[in-house]
Amino acid sequence: MKNLRLGLLGCGPIAQFAHLPALEKARGVELVAMCDASSNLLHRIGARYGITELYTSYSHFLESDIEAVLIAVADPFHVPLATQAIEAGKHVLVEKPLGVTAEECRHLSETVSGSVCKLQ
Repeated sequence: MKNLRLGLLGCGPIAQFAHLPALEKARGVELVAMCDASSNLLHRIGARYGITELYTSYSHFLESDIEAVLIAVADPFHVPLATQAIEAGKHVLVEKPLGVTAEECRHLSETVSGSVCKLQ
């Protein structure tokens, strides 16, 4: 069974202290790309974990050959960024909370129900 090619969106404290250490231990997943608005942070964390596919553009990140996105950014951005990833054909894992309002979560549910992508 091949590893799932995962991209991490967001290199902030939660990604650094929770997600990245967990991904190092995870089986069946290969972290292959990272995206963050801060180029300095992105390159520093990318170097620490040996990731060479680094993006400051979310659209370019989604155009890469990743199969899934782990969204680790501020809560208000979860739903819009997850929606874009699903529309790009990527599976999505979102930190909690999924969204800020029930309405935006319903919208995301409708988006994912019309696709082959998985959302967690």
